[in-house]
Amino acid sequence: MSPELLEVRGVTVSFGGFKALQDLSLSVQPGSLRVLIGPNGAGKSTLLDTIIGKVRPAAGEVYFRGEKISGLPEHLIARRGICRKFQAPGVLDGLSVRDNLRLAVRADKGVLASFSPRRRQEEEARTDELLALTGLGERQDVMASELAHGEKQWLEIGMVVAGRPALLLLDEPTAGMTAQETAQTAELIRSLAGKHAVLVIDHDMQFVELLAAPVTVLHQGQVFREGDLDHLRNDPDVMEIYLGRPREAAD
Repeated sequence: MSPELLEVRGVTVSFGGFKALQDLSLSVQPGSLRVLIGPNGAGKSTLLDTIIGKVRPAAGEVYFRGEKISGLPEHLIARRGICRKFQAPGVLDGLSVRDNLRLAVRADKGVLASFSPRRRQEEEARTDELLALTGLGERQDVMASELAHGEKQWLEIGMVVAGRPALLLLDEPTAGMTAQETAQTAELIRSLAGKHAVLVIDHDMQFVELLAAPVTVLHQGQVFREGDLDHLRNDPDVMEIYLGRPREAAD
């Protein structure tokens, strides 16, 4: 059995003749943290869409825990332990922070189970864990509509983590955040690694640096380079395609 949690094997995705992904291969280890960067149109979001089953590849396959998942419906892939958080937070504004997390915990365990007193105690304990994880304990009674942008993002991360996914996909989680919120988000994401594998898309290089994780650069639907951020910053080809700097300027 493969030791990789996720394997993307030679995946090609086409939209009207345009190849958004071209023979792309990528693997993610259990409990690891990985960052995807690349210019607009590089295929980052398309890759996540393919992993979760929103997009079906024209060629290639996706495997999760050694089993093929490409071709499965999105809800079945999610049940296997892959969850994606999109850029815009999807919290319920009309509920408190605690109630948002409580509902996410309850959804993980099933509606009928909530009638058990023992299960309700377990739900409350798990909700307390998530409040501590996200740093929102002191804000638990605040309505979600009153949260700052960064706080809403942390709340949704907590709601996604409530399902105990083996693989968490985060699409630009720091978009619109202040520098302080970005630093807190990096700390939160680092704390998730180990219990969960985390694959992050982001454009903010300061945030990527704070994550201190291996980086994969995508370009024209393919894996262009992989390595640590310091190494990639000194790669003239990466500077040219990602940062828009000519090769001569990077020398």
